[in-house]
Amino acid sequence: MRRARGLTLIELLTALAVLSLLATLGWRALDGLLRVREATEARSAAQLGWTDVMAQWQLDLDQMVVPSADLSDPTAAWSQQGGTVRLLRHAADSAGWQVVAWAAVDDGRRWARWASGPLTTREALAQAWAQAPQRVRAQGVRTVAISGAEVQVWDGMRWSVGSPEGTPPAAVRLILVPAAGAGFDGALTLDWVSARVAGGKS
Repeated sequence: MRRARGLTLIELLTALAVLSLLATLGWRALDGLLRVREATEARSAAQLGWTDVMAQWQLDLDQMVVPSADLSDPTAAWSQQGGTVRLLRHAADSAGWQVVAWAAVDDGRRWARWASGPLTTREALAQAWAQAPQRVRAQGVRTVAISGAEVQVWDGMRWSVGSPEGTPPAAVRLILVPAAGAGFDGALTLDWVSARVAGGKS
């Protein structure tokens, strides 16, 4: 009977080299997949953040108070001065009002929002309205990273920047320029039209 021949040292080293090469190629492929997955998740999270900000802006405008003829609501419900947008909206539980302020903060690198608690007296409302520009910069929730922001209002003839305290405008345009690395190219624009001039649609 012939004795079974085992592997020689050369054959063993060759087999180990092949296995090592396959393991390296497999690890590189896995690492590449993980990197793609992480990049995709980061981009999705960034896009979700922008979607949330735009949705909140839209909701604030949709809930904005339109002063009534009987003066049951305050006469000033909108202001765009000094880089701050202030608006008066109905509180979420319909119990009183809520002052909301939006502004570019941290040297224009973040778009921030501040909202007061429910307000049931005109004295508390006046105080929150006056303090809103400072509150949004000191206590506002920092949202998306930006390199520029602009809010325009429709005056009936054209878009313009800046409007004094008074009745909410018929239409508002928000333009946000994402910071570098945000995953977007160019500015993002959201136009809003008041339901009172859009046939019940905003």
